[in-house]
Amino acid sequence: MAPSNTIRVLEHCRVAPPPDSITQTSLPLTFFDLPWVRLHPVQTVFFYEYPNSNTHFIHSFLPKLKHSLSLTLQHFYSLAGNLIWPPESEKPMILYVNGDSVSLTIAESNNDFYDLSGNHARNITESHPLVPPLPISDTLASTLALQVTVFPNCGFCIGITIHHAAVDGQSSTMFMKSWASICRSGDSSLSPELLPFYDRTLIKDDPEGPEKVYSNPTRSKAEFNSKSLTVMDCKAPPNSVRSTFELSRADIERLRKRVEKNKQTPPLHKSTFVLTCAYVWVCLVRADHLRKKRLRFVVAVDCRARLDPPLPVTYFGNCIACHMVHAETSDIKGEDGLGIAVEGFSKVIRGLDNGILISTKKEIPAPSEEMEAPFGIAWSNRFRVYETDFGCGRPTKAEMISIDKTGAMSLVESRDGAGGVEIGLALNKQEMEVFAATFANGLKAL
Repeated sequence: MAPSNTIRVLEHCRVAPPPDSITQTSLPLTFFDLPWVRLHPVQTVFFYEYPNSNTHFIHSFLPKLKHSLSLTLQHFYSLAGNLIWPPESEKPMILYVNGDSVSLTIAESNNDFYDLSGNHARNITESHPLVPPLPISDTLASTLALQVTVFPNCGFCIGITIHHAAVDGQSSTMFMKSWASICRSGDSSLSPELLPFYDRTLIKDDPEGPEKVYSNPTRSKAEFNSKSLTVMDCKAPPNSVRSTFELSRADIERLRKRVEKNKQTPPLHKSTFVLTCAYVWVCLVRADHLRKKRLRFVVAVDCRARLDPPLPVTYFGNCIACHMVHAETSDIKGEDGLGIAVEGFSKVIRGLDNGILISTKKEIPAPSEEMEAPFGIAWSNRFRVYETDFGCGRPTKAEMISIDKTGAMSLVESRDGAGGVEIGLALNKQEMEVFAATFANGLKAL
């Protein structure tokens, strides 16, 4: 673990949209947003090479970051506002009032930039100082906090902590790309694919549907106290490390051919996403001494194009539904574990034709004597996070920090743009060593 004195805060400030650019505005939470109200915020970090002195960064580049952030917030006003729960309301809402702003911390680190942005295993706590806390109380929750940490003569990173009730992965990535675009160009206008769409009246729900379930404060008293915005306390397992694993395009093609050896009816979905999730799941199961008979993998599906009427891809908020892949532990550990896992994902994808929102009306059951806790995924290789260029080139590394508390894997496209993927994991150190060996050996055997 890096010494705590290696991070030095240089400035705390707040950045607001340009004066009088936005009037007071409120946004209701839809049933897509409500499940995330009490869950841990999402934390990500983007590393950029910048081989200049601190003085040059602070006096030349930092003012551009601050000014472009202000210009961006006039488009993304909900991130400058707060999540509140009015006493007379059955559910929370996002409210922006004149003067609201985003917390921005400027810090300096003497840690090794390339070590922190590498793929190798390292203690999870080394990355925690790079992301800011998000102020949250029972009655008020910020939706966004930012931190810029400079590494003298090497680079800088942008740490983002964002409330999941305000955005999903698609929306948060759009915000970062918009900020980067304005910083790079100096122009406050945005291209159509980066302009957020806020109209929530297009999201319909029946009276006994998902919104009724999720907005009910008695839904799960252990998790949701009445009208409290305080998030559940999530802690990473002790002695945890963080690592990034890569699957090249050639690796993915070999996984596809392995699955195709066993002809399946109906045809299987063998996309990069499915093959990656299936292979990581198999490696995790084979590397762990699981004692329970059944497994679950939670798949988050983007609903924008699947609603009636469909929403624009630029819809800003949450628009994902969680669906469950089930499997027997012995099957996943078996010789054809990869094919069985892919078949499970394919079954869920085929089932989407019967209704994207069916599973949102059901709570995910808690682990039992027969069933392991569900494993999930954050981010997506479709988001193309490595296109987030602030004017100094593509990120050296994009990483999700909060997976050490959620227990999920993160997935992004490979930085080189060659069709591969990067997988982020946070595991106990011994489990990570076994997983790394299983992952590498499995690819060699293809």
